[in-house]
Amino acid sequence: MTLSAAPSSAAPQAPLAPPSPAVARLPGHIRKLVPAEREVILAHLLRLDPLSRFMRFGGVVSDGALARHATRLVSGDASAIGYFVDGELRAVAELHPLGTRPGKPAAAEAAFSVERPWQGKGIGSALMKHLVLLAQNRNIAELQVVFLPNNGPMRNLAVHHAADLQLDDEEMVGRMRAPRATFFSQAREFIGDIFAVLSSASALQGRMLPPHLRGN
Repeated sequence: MTLSAAPSSAAPQAPLAPPSPAVARLPGHIRKLVPAEREVILAHLLRLDPLSRFMRFGGVVSDGALARHATRLVSGDASAIGYFVDGELRAVAELHPLGTRPGKPAAAEAAFSVERPWQGKGIGSALMKHLVLLAQNRNIAELQVVFLPNNGPMRNLAVHHAADLQLDDEEMVGRMRAPRATFFSQAREFIGDIFAVLSSASALQGRMLPPHLRGN
């Protein structure tokens, strides 16, 4: 899903991402985001630097557009995965089901946003693995990533996950196949859902405490 973006005649260039260490070496954890975390998602999007925001949405978007996007993300049929460090959401992967297409497999678009200090560390690739699990359990056969041709990190991510790339108008489109759902994939998501609910409830409780009573 792409927000309406103002055209730009001089799109900034995103550098190619260097080889990344395993995300397991990083602090924090990855889990599904829940509807009650709309403000957490919005705060993350607002922290994106101008270049990261431009690359994520394919153009210039306002803070108000980000607020509407966060609302759609938690209130529609999309799903989202978040990467947290010390209780703060630092990266998000989104899964947006596409409309039914006669004679074609069910498809969904994947989108990623990673705050600048956490880019180039393998977080996008780790989030993609979680998105594949969500797609797998929703009978989505094809995952698509849409990005600007000068978005080196997204190109690297698509190539790393064996996506077929093609230029569509002024955007690059990567397509990859998702495996069929299994008992084990459904069990993994179910366990992850339990963790997401407990973790988000704990975080919400912590944010409601007065500052002097919080753990940090």
